[in-house]
Amino acid sequence: MTIANVTVNAGQAHLFDEKGRKIKIIALGNGELVGFTSTTISIKRSGKIWLYNEKGIQTGSTPIK
Repeated sequence: MTIANVTVNAGQAHLFDEKGRKIKIIALGNGELVGFTSTTISIKRSGKIWLYNEKGIQTGSTPIK
């Protein structure tokens, strides 16, 4: 599936496809949404940028410099 839009509500990132259907909800915890592409979202949390795919699976992280 392709991520077409992401909204943030009540500490959660809601991922939507190109038809506006919700495909996943990812908890932000104490983090914030940094951005998204068609296949990933980026969340800034605990001194790192955490990457998640459209299925909500963490695919990596990178420290914030």
